[in-house]
Amino acid sequence: MPSSPSGVRNYLKEALVNIIAVHAEVFTVSKDLVPRVLSRIVESVADEMCRLMQCVSSFSKNGALQARLELCALRDAVTAYLNPDSNTSFRQALDSLPQLHSGTDKKLLEELLNKFKSSMQLQLTCFQPSNVQPVKR
Repeated sequence: MPSSPSGVRNYLKEALVNIIAVHAEVFTVSKDLVPRVLSRIVESVADEMCRLMQCVSSFSKNGALQARLELCALRDAVTAYLNPDSNTSFRQALDSLPQLHSGTDKKLLEELLNKFKSSMQLQLTCFQPSNVQPVKR
């Protein structure tokens, strides 16, 4: 049985770093394009995550917890760029996972989500809506 999740895995952090790189590239061209471009990217990523979750025939308890952690971490990181389609994909992906029943699992999920958000805080600031300020030179 896989061990209990200890945090968001690197593939998800790498995906977010790639989305951040796109954000930076688009922002240098036109900050007005950022929401449209990032919403489309987030929609595609959410759709793929949903597809992957639905391909799994059964999850172990820890596997389900790990998957839920990563879906929630991704969704929470890109909240500013969610649209109805990406929201639906995230909801369907989460619905395809076994529910968390124990308080211990729910607490662990919350702790690991908070650990992820604090460790990636600097990287994730570009996704905050208030950060679409013109750069003062």
